[in-house]
Amino acid sequence: MLVGMETTQFIASITHTDRTPGHTVTPNDELRSLLAAQHLVRDLGQRIASHTTSPTTAALFTHAAEDAHRTAAHTQLLAAQTARRTLAHELPETTFDTLATIHANSAPYIAGTTALPPDPRTVPTGRLVFKNTTDFLTGTLHIGYYEARERLRAIDRLLPGTDLYGQPTRAQFPHLAHDLATGSADPQEINAAARKLDKLTPQIHQHPNPDALTEDLEQQVSESIRHQDPRTTSKLLATIGTTLQEGITDIPEEILRTKLGLFYRGTTAGIGEFLIRTLPTDTETLLALCAQTDNPRTKAGDRQALLQQALTTGTGNEPSPRFPDFLIDPTTGQPLQDAATIRSLSLDPNGTHTGNLFTNNNGNGNAKTEPGTMNSTAYGPDGLTPPQRHLQGLMNLLKSAGQPGTRKKTSGLPSPRTLVIATLAELQEQAEKHGITTHGQQLTPAELRQRLCTGGALPMILGGKSQILDLGKEERYFPDYMREAILALYGGCLTPGCTVPPEHCEIHHYDYVSNGGKTEINSGVPQCSSHHHATHTGLITPIRDDDGLFSILLPKFMDPEQLPRRNTYWKATIQNPTFF
Repeated sequence: MLVGMETTQFIASITHTDRTPGHTVTPNDELRSLLAAQHLVRDLGQRIASHTTSPTTAALFTHAAEDAHRTAAHTQLLAAQTARRTLAHELPETTFDTLATIHANSAPYIAGTTALPPDPRTVPTGRLVFKNTTDFLTGTLHIGYYEARERLRAIDRLLPGTDLYGQPTRAQFPHLAHDLATGSADPQEINAAARKLDKLTPQIHQHPNPDALTEDLEQQVSESIRHQDPRTTSKLLATIGTTLQEGITDIPEEILRTKLGLFYRGTTAGIGEFLIRTLPTDTETLLALCAQTDNPRTKAGDRQALLQQALTTGTGNEPSPRFPDFLIDPTTGQPLQDAATIRSLSLDPNGTHTGNLFTNNNGNGNAKTEPGTMNSTAYGPDGLTPPQRHLQGLMNLLKSAGQPGTRKKTSGLPSPRTLVIATLAELQEQAEKHGITTHGQQLTPAELRQRLCTGGALPMILGGKSQILDLGKEERYFPDYMREAILALYGGCLTPGCTVPPEHCEIHHYDYVSNGGKTEINSGVPQCSSHHHATHTGLITPIRDDDGLFSILLPKFMDPEQLPRRNTYWKATIQNPTFF
């Protein structure tokens, strides 16, 4: 109660409402006071850091700073919850512009000389600036989409709310919610624990009396977060997950939805990382694939037969065979010619090997599927590690999928294509980067040469006043080959911060066809469906930059400087590109 009285007194001193007897504190008064308090906290922190020489004072200062951080994290969720509850994303663009100006210079608003713009009197019509609260947080706070989405998910886990009938509801994890509200533990640890407990919900529901089990487990986790280090809490959560698995015979649908599939983990230091989780039957299929690629007695593992197949010239309508990757010299990108070198790539270079690497070379047919054997990083007789060999077998399947001898695509089988963009300097080895794909993967010099050798390269020079791909007004929509060139140039959606991949982009005519615009490379702007629509509604504006490429002008409330900007999520601008 004392804290509440002090807060009320602080509000009155900031807003000068103490001079108005009977004045009722409004949310606007509270917001003005919050902004003033933030300025005070920022200034006090800088003063203490500059003036303190006492280690005792410094120690207490660290506690106070941590409390401020935890309070701010809780306030972030409260703000996001309030924005979602009040439908703040439905405000008009003019309101967002005014709010951005007030936020940049809040002193007049705190003093009461500047007022907030009024709330809309009617339900909004037409296209909204933001389609939901996630977009609102992403666009106004300049945070990532996944960070904004995680905040909204954390609201449901850690904040009380209301149901569809307006009745109050408690947080999904009330003990962790209490820890967050009181600042008893690190907010990131609290949210991470709540997220993991949420993922364990399907397993918890498989046990009798799941409510009591949830309560007990949450109390244990809450106690660990408040008094133990993060590693101990992580170990506790892992133990809980393992224990819950005992006695479950069927995999719940919720687990299949969140665990099963092919997950892309990103590219680090030139190495792409994927995580594959499969059902037992599909696991067996992959294990069989690995077994065949390891066994020289199968076609998939017979290196000598693959060599002869690669050297055979196609006849009739059959496509000419391509050299497998392992028969390409990585230093030159050319097919290997030396017989001794080729023989060394065989599983049986001396003609004496009859075993199977998958069965640990014992030849008895008892396959050992232990991860230690399959994941070994030791080179085999063919010069490959088991994981490299298994990946090669999988990639051979992907590269041949949907491309039979008839050259007709098979329904249901994707036929991946790789489009590489490189500059003339890169082709001449005068630059650090050596080619980049449409998905932003940077190729090494050897990989680029290999693609030039085996990929059926088609050079297309774009830039200057070249009109090679100009279709004039004969075509309304951009054809596939032109789409590929435009998407290779920009990577994906041109709007800054958008992560929609190139496959899902549309090509916008910079010069509208209705105004006489042409379907040509120099007039194509790649945009996702949402930002394409935003362009036609005038929310964002593509403009031609000084280098001839396109940039985007964002709304003023998102970019007060009003500078042309490009999306750097996919890649940096590449000058004078050459496509393959």
